[in-house]
Amino acid sequence: MQVEQEIKRGTFFVFIAKYSNIFIGLIVNSILARFLSPEEYGTVGVVTVFITFFGILGDIGIGTSIVQNRDLTKKDISDIFKISAILSVFLGLAFYLISYGIAWFYESDIYILIGQLLAVSIFFSSLSGVPKSLLVKRKSFKLLGFIEVTAGVATGFLVIYLAKKGYSYYSIVWRSIVTNAMLFGMYLYFSQMEVMKGMGFGGFRKIARYSFFQFAFNFINYFSRNLDNILIGKYMGNQSLGIYNQSYQLMMYPVANLTHVITPVLHPVLAKFVDEPNVIFREYLKVVNILAMLGVPISIFVFFASRELVYVLLGERWMEVATVLQIFGVSIWVQMINSSGGAIFQAIGRTDMLFKMGIFSTITTISATVLGVVIFKSLTLTALCISVAYALNFVIVYYVLIDRLLKEDFLVFVKTIIQHGTLGVVLIVSLYASQFLFDLSGSSITVIWSILVKIAITGAVFIAFHFTIFKDLAKRFLPKN
Repeated sequence: MQVEQEIKRGTFFVFIAKYSNIFIGLIVNSILARFLSPEEYGTVGVVTVFITFFGILGDIGIGTSIVQNRDLTKKDISDIFKISAILSVFLGLAFYLISYGIAWFYESDIYILIGQLLAVSIFFSSLSGVPKSLLVKRKSFKLLGFIEVTAGVATGFLVIYLAKKGYSYYSIVWRSIVTNAMLFGMYLYFSQMEVMKGMGFGGFRKIARYSFFQFAFNFINYFSRNLDNILIGKYMGNQSLGIYNQSYQLMMYPVANLTHVITPVLHPVLAKFVDEPNVIFREYLKVVNILAMLGVPISIFVFFASRELVYVLLGERWMEVATVLQIFGVSIWVQMINSSGGAIFQAIGRTDMLFKMGIFSTITTISATVLGVVIFKSLTLTALCISVAYALNFVIVYYVLIDRLLKEDFLVFVKTIIQHGTLGVVLIVSLYASQFLFDLSGSSITVIWSILVKIAITGAVFIAFHFTIFKDLAKRFLPKN
């Protein structure tokens, strides 16, 4: 019961922070889409792919290792931070130089200055890892939420102001720099990390094995998640990359902001039960049930309302995003559950198996990406191929995790998800029928009415199937006569 309470408490604060940030992000992105073109988004999207890679190099698995290891002293933490600082300087300089290579690969000198500016962002991002991990280890989720929301609001105003003043894609570049600088400053201040004299490698040796496999997983997972951007930018151009990025980003909103509400809490809370896998499985099934309960209706809603979502959030000139988003929407529920699995591998101390599963997932996803971009040369077929790869990875990875590592019944896991299938069928029929009520080629008012009706239908079906939950909430929060 105590474990469940810890997860609920941590999830509550992460929920508030995440949904504050998603609300801020949607507003900022909607405004920016009116100032910046798909090509301008794609220009920055090219460099962002490489920033993500350097972010992985900057962490080298240190963050999760600090959370998992219960034997680290203050001196160990200080030494690990110093190693991280040296690595951060090196990575910043390396990215400054590699910007010339990016410009050569994409045959455009505009990437030189963009890359050199973003080298500063990489430095601060890498340096933030240790102090942030200390806050996670202490389960300071309320404080972490305050830090992230503060940075999101401040830099949201900044990027809108710069875009309005005509800074084009440089407005996004400066937002990245200021965001990471602010986050580092606040993480360092609130973590109260003590930097001691001298430097040794004892602390790093304590986390080396766990850290290595976590880093190796992050490294290969990078190519699984980002090769699509690299290839689309190279073979299909910045316009296509901008469209693809926006569709992927819209798809990732529910994945990142629902799954990642829970997963940051799972690892630090469940890590202490590393020798009791049955406890971890029991608590994780509760999480999977919630993710499936939310993910299934969200996937179906996005599939049927993709055109309305794009029109409202991005504007009429971004309508090419809708078809790609519709395909990605089908895989949302799979990704929501799949994104939480890594925390369980970490909690049971098996980052080595996380790495091996990462290799498998990377092979399937890369194969799907190459098939879609290089062979089919189509954004919609690329999205379809990648979505199929996600589904395949989901089945294999979870079978290994539950049956082989946790030694539990895989069918119990499957039944936890399948029980939400009836809701899915009813919602599909209802939303399909609603398609005939509105002509989306008409005015913007028609589009708004259409999305409102689909939201109402989704909400009504969801409440009908989970009436008991809402009834219990009403009893808890509404005043009694």
